[in-house]
Amino acid sequence: MPGIYGADIEQLRALAKTMSQHSDKVNSLSTELGQLLSRAPWDGRDAAAFRAAWDSEHRPVLKRVAAELHSQAQELARNADQQEKASTGSTEPGISGKPDSNPPGDPGPLDPDRPDVDVPGDVREDPDAGDPRDIKQGQIGDCWLLAGIGSVAQTLEREGKLDEFLAEHLRPVGDPPTHWVVTLYEDGKPVEVTVEAKSTPGGVRGADDQPNWLSIYERAAAEHRGGSYDDIDGGFSHVAMELMTGRSADRDGELDLAEIEDKLAGGQAVSVGTEDIKDEDFDWFWESAEVNRTDVVPNHAYVVVEVKTNDDGEKVVVLANPWGPSGGLMDGDDDLKAGTLELTEDEYKENFDSVYSVDTK
Repeated sequence: MPGIYGADIEQLRALAKTMSQHSDKVNSLSTELGQLLSRAPWDGRDAAAFRAAWDSEHRPVLKRVAAELHSQAQELARNADQQEKASTGSTEPGISGKPDSNPPGDPGPLDPDRPDVDVPGDVREDPDAGDPRDIKQGQIGDCWLLAGIGSVAQTLEREGKLDEFLAEHLRPVGDPPTHWVVTLYEDGKPVEVTVEAKSTPGGVRGADDQPNWLSIYERAAAEHRGGSYDDIDGGFSHVAMELMTGRSADRDGELDLAEIEDKLAGGQAVSVGTEDIKDEDFDWFWESAEVNRTDVVPNHAYVVVEVKTNDDGEKVVVLANPWGPSGGLMDGDDDLKAGTLELTEDEYKENFDSVYSVDTK
């Protein structure tokens, strides 16, 4: 194209985002089709052969397609960053060449009329840092991120490793800190993201409504994934787990509570999701899914706190809602969504369809 050498940076980033979203959709499609096939009232030799072929041949193909789309999305994002640095002459790590109105390490406020607020002191010293019930999601649709990070933090805290992890992955700049260097991971490799010691109004807070280390992580994720809080609006918790730990995370469909309990006992961080937001192009593959309980948030991720046996001798799963311990209301819905859920096996399976997990040991 006359007058242009290289690439349109914003179009590259938009394409990367779209490609990443379609990677998630292919993953979702694979999970949904597998669930439908397992539940189909079909028995006999042909059914067994078809299901075996699905597990050994067809589903792995979809997984490879999703992985390749994700890889290409990351490559496009890297190319956009390189093009931006070449265009601006920036060579300093963490400096992306954004306009002065949106300085490096600052995704910009969620609401332009409400300036960002300082996050004072050493956020790593938060005494409630490993408690998933201390997460209070704001106006950003990043339950996937908060549930993934919260589940990892909970597991590390139980292992006595959270303080060490935060010391290694959150580095203050200045005393008191004016910036934080957050170590995230891309393709298992560490990436340092520098952000201001600030939080956007409408972002995540602790249960006391004060910003904390999660506010810094949320800001770093927004900066890393594109430079805007819009870039973390929607996603899947296994991606958050990989972003935080650098380890490959699993995304499974519906599991029994015993299987989830085994994951927890093995030192894995686990979060679960209600029905994913569906794409109109794929709606005909399955029936419209609705959560079965009025106190459950649809299209939402929760932290698995524990699997236990209740006073009635039933196995139940305890889930923490990133909305906070008091829960909340959805727009146009008068039913309070619980901050903590305790569900039997049947109740869990009627409302949740995805399990995300990562090994923290």
